[in-house]
Amino acid sequence: MKKHWLAPLLAIAGGAVGFGLRKWQLASGFEPDTGLAIPGSPAALALLLWSSFVALGVILLCMDRKGPRTCQKAFAAQGNSLFLTAAVLGAFLLLVSAGAEGITLAVSYRTSLYTNTSWASQFSSKLLPPLRVALCLGGFPCALLWVKRLSRKEGPGRESLAILELCILFCVWLVSDYQVRAADPVILDYVYEVLAIAAALMALYYIAGYSFQTGKPRRTAVTSLMAAYFSMVTLADRHELADIARFGFVVLFITAHAALLLSGPNETGPEAEQNEETQKETEENA
Repeated sequence: MKKHWLAPLLAIAGGAVGFGLRKWQLASGFEPDTGLAIPGSPAALALLLWSSFVALGVILLCMDRKGPRTCQKAFAAQGNSLFLTAAVLGAFLLLVSAGAEGITLAVSYRTSLYTNTSWASQFSSKLLPPLRVALCLGGFPCALLWVKRLSRKEGPGRESLAILELCILFCVWLVSDYQVRAADPVILDYVYEVLAIAAALMALYYIAGYSFQTGKPRRTAVTSLMAAYFSMVTLADRHELADIARFGFVVLFITAHAALLLSGPNETGPEAEQNEETQKETEENA
């Protein structure tokens, strides 16, 4: 087995194990009457230790990734049917998320306006759900546009704003999720959900950096794979179909980018830096 597949396999296989451990924690780690976390729960400790092991393994496996830093070389997806299939399926999951949340919103939106008392809470409760739907709808063509440009021989080339729309989507999702969860005193109820969304946001941010020729290979790979891991873990929780689809997008779309990055050339040294500078100068003069 080639080394570059070890980190993605660790994240996915580790996420499957984490899913099982999370199910165990949900079944035995909370008091049935109050819903409070049981101190010293073996399931909670096992999941924490396993998550630490996966994170350490991913970091160590990605430590030697030093390049390239340009999008043309980092995500050269020409003829890579596995990447294209995973990325396109992930894009369609955004469409599923938009449809599922749109239906839920149409049914419950009117009553949800009166669940919060403060003006700020009412305003955000009114604004954020339809904004998530709109961003998921917009994220579908943006993700397809990004994948289409990656599949071309010349790569995306200059700056591409398509991937930034996905960053905005996950920013809104993180804010709205925090709004819902902030009043919950049991952090173990939602900690892996928040970690999954935050890691996915960071991963998309670093992926977008490649479009501006400022890619950070190790940070991109680590955040992408940990986003996939935490997404698989939190799928053991109870989620709406829209959230499940978005977590599925993370597992498919973002993990595909990490695998593509790790399987590409690992350029290091002054010659690589000189090649990147030459590439930038060529693009500026074109």
